[in-house]
Amino acid sequence: MPVELSYPGLKCVLEFLEANKRIHISSRSPRLKRIERCVPLYLSTLNIRSNVVELNKMTYAIIEREVNSRMYPAIQFSKQVRKSVSIGVERRVQEKDGKKNYEIVREFLQGLIRGRKTIRVNQLVFERYYSTILQLPSNFKVRINKFDSGYTNPEYFLPLIDSSSFPLKELKLRYPERLDQSIVQSSEKLVIFVDEEYPRNHLIDIHKLPNRSAITKFRSLNEDTYSNIIDYWLYKRRETGKCFMINGCKTRMMEIATDLKKKYNGKMVKWNGTEFSSNPNTNYISIPLNDDFVIAVYVTSHSEDEWNSSHQIVMKTMSIDEFIPAEDSSEDKTLIKIKAPEYPGQNDLFIAFVRLLILLAIFFFVCSLLLKNKSFTKRTHN
Repeated sequence: MPVELSYPGLKCVLEFLEANKRIHISSRSPRLKRIERCVPLYLSTLNIRSNVVELNKMTYAIIEREVNSRMYPAIQFSKQVRKSVSIGVERRVQEKDGKKNYEIVREFLQGLIRGRKTIRVNQLVFERYYSTILQLPSNFKVRINKFDSGYTNPEYFLPLIDSSSFPLKELKLRYPERLDQSIVQSSEKLVIFVDEEYPRNHLIDIHKLPNRSAITKFRSLNEDTYSNIIDYWLYKRRETGKCFMINGCKTRMMEIATDLKKKYNGKMVKWNGTEFSSNPNTNYISIPLNDDFVIAVYVTSHSEDEWNSSHQIVMKTMSIDEFIPAEDSSEDKTLIKIKAPEYPGQNDLFIAFVRLLILLAIFFFVCSLLLKNKSFTKRTHN
């Protein structure tokens, strides 16, 4: 006969259960719901945008449906199973006269956080031009590691972030107007998305950022700015933690990389490690910086699938010990570096094992509840 999980054991199972499954299961049992609210809720991603809330890979979107010539609000639940495929259902919202979509989102979020002591989010995202917090509950506050403020000043969202979150592990900005904010400069990793016009007046500001790692991603860049970046490094003659990534077509990126190699007397080198061992022919351009560091220049390819891929030049300072001389640099195609997998395969078995343990614990708990209910029913009839 299965033994019912103890209170501490049940809390442990709920804490490490995927957030959407946990919320769904606990909503079916008042006892579970009370316990679940006392356990910290962990979210991989909380993405908030107009009329949409995304918890991990589950999306809750406010839509309108016509029923008997009248429009009614509904929540569409959908889960992405593959990059281009998602499955979902809809649930009609209890109608109130004059209720706005943002009010429905606010009620949904209020139901999520009500009674919880701790919500921990790995990555909090506000997409596009998110200019209002009307759809957020007044007591909305989360503890986060990474933050994407979209096109809005990140200081605008400070009241929503628990103070224990700082310094952030990562902050993403789009077209930032100010880089002197504390939330920006204290972030361990800073990712800035800008266009070609931005660096003309702000390139020095980017170079002076104190962040341990600062990545600037350009849609495009003029040739003079490439040289300005390298010239600044050569003038300072030190490692900066800065990385510049510029998008473009493969042919153009190759031409620019080759031109920079000739202009700065760069050498072709290979990566002295196993991170990109799946593509051992990858070559880098190495421009001497000082006795310990070089300026590395290479072209990277990010493939979404066999039909879509993007190319970009990457420029950053790296340790001279990370490279060895290249044996063959006769072909420009060796400058292409394939993006390393985000989640190494050796972790898959561990993740599957943890999931199996959680499912088994839930199974035994449900079985114990059913047996107790059956026993109680039997005694009642007797």
